[in-house]
Amino acid sequence: MQERSKRMLLTLVIIFLGLAVLQRFTADAAITTVPWWVTVVILAAIVSGYMWLRTSIEDKKAEAEWIEQEGRVYIRRMEHERQQRARAADQEQ
Repeated sequence: MQERSKRMLLTLVIIFLGLAVLQRFTADAAITTVPWWVTVVILAAIVSGYMWLRTSIEDKKAEAEWIEQEGRVYIRRMEHERQQRARAADQEQ
């Protein structure tokens, strides 16, 4: 399985287990008096926060890779120019 599929499956299993535990241990608690849509909104906010965190981490990794790649290009250009200057200096002598 791909990494993304594994994460999605794990997330769904955790949500299922969480809901099962919530249903089992809060059957007579005050949470059952909350409308279902409020619970959905709260869960959506939690999932949204998780997705934002995951996306920001992926963006930072992608940005770091891009910066590293551009740094390599810059260093190659500097080395190439240094070699050209050395050749030009050798030809002048």
